[in-house]
Amino acid sequence: MEKTIASISTPLGRGAIAIIRMSGSASLSIAEKLFYSTKLQFKNIIPRFLYLGDFYLDENVKEKCLMVYFKGPNSYTGEDMVEFQVHGGTLLTQKILEKLIENGASLAGPGEFSRRAFENEKISLDEAESIIGEINAESEGELNASLAVAGGKLKQEVVKIQNSLTDALAEIEATLDYPEEDFEIEVKEKIFANIKEVKDKISAIVNQSKNLKYINYGINVGIVGSPNVGKSSLLNAILGVERAIVTDIEGTTRDSITESMDYNGIKLNFIDTAGIRNTVDKVEQIGVEKSKEYIKSSDIVLYVIDGSSPLSEEDKEVLDLLQGQNYIVVVNKSDKGRVVPVFNNEIEISALQKFNIDNLLKLIYNKVITEEIDFNKLVVTNERQVAILKEALEIINQILSNKIESMDIISMLIKSLWQSLGKITGQCENERIIDVIFSKFCLGK
Repeated sequence: MEKTIASISTPLGRGAIAIIRMSGSASLSIAEKLFYSTKLQFKNIIPRFLYLGDFYLDENVKEKCLMVYFKGPNSYTGEDMVEFQVHGGTLLTQKILEKLIENGASLAGPGEFSRRAFENEKISLDEAESIIGEINAESEGELNASLAVAGGKLKQEVVKIQNSLTDALAEIEATLDYPEEDFEIEVKEKIFANIKEVKDKISAIVNQSKNLKYINYGINVGIVGSPNVGKSSLLNAILGVERAIVTDIEGTTRDSITESMDYNGIKLNFIDTAGIRNTVDKVEQIGVEKSKEYIKSSDIVLYVIDGSSPLSEEDKEVLDLLQGQNYIVVVNKSDKGRVVPVFNNEIEISALQKFNIDNLLKLIYNKVITEEIDFNKLVVTNERQVAILKEALEIINQILSNKIESMDIISMLIKSLWQSLGKITGQCENERIIDVIFSKFCLGK
């Protein structure tokens, strides 16, 4: 009999509610030892019904809480499950978990509940990975993409493709049984047409996922320029709050400040940097060097200048540093009149009056996201899954090459393609991959 596992499933700390859950055949019998409700007879318990009662920590100490029973296989893990909803608190939840373990439960490892759900065919491997994406999502786009995969969209597409490959393998078996030359040519044409359709489907998914890096991690936007051109004022105008200190004193910002916002489903990570200038102040020198590093490491750089004052030597030095980088010239202080020349790829703004900020955000997005992301379609944001799809395309290109004549080799490659796609849904025999995926889950999930 597989052990019954238990874990705290909500973050530790103070809160209104915490959830402790168990999964396994002994869940109900363990609960019966510790939970009492006047409305409940355990032999007649109603699944999915919340019971209000007392959880006994010892004979004289009890916690008023709610208990719910999920009868397998109609549960998250596919096994009998029990959940307790108790008052949030680190010590209280820990004590309840300890009582469950004292009475026969074992402490669950990371991702063990979801691992059991996978093993009991309640979720596929791609759906399990999407749960991690949902938990870790920091932008609307990343969340929507994870929810689509959790809803089975990727699994459905992969299964359709695998079914199509199975049909192709059946065609090949028929030619091996009846090896007439004309029949083989006809079958080859049919199989290659099938494989080309598969390629188109996989290519479409991969193309939708080209911006995976930005969906998962956001766009890093460095804000650079010489001192007192309005970099910190720009950050504040973008965020709508006074996040950075703004003064007339040069060198106020000595270290970088990073803040993020959601735009079109993508997280924009703005990095306000120290003004770049020659200085004898050692602390400020460190800040200036970090600013230069952000010019190289950012996905796009906002080069801020004061449009109401002639360009300084420091402004020109910063412009030299930007050569070869993806950048936008942000001509600030448009409310004071303009004296600087016109630049390629520029935009005029007033950070003080928040003028043209929306257009600046749009320009940042369009300069980095060169192909439209349609979150209504299937967007795969898991790097492992995208790598598998690209691997599948390589196998397809081998099949479609003119160098392979043997139907046996074509059959072998199609089987390899089928197995490769199976690494997405879990329909493969690679236990190590499965172990790695579920080790990334938090406790209680």
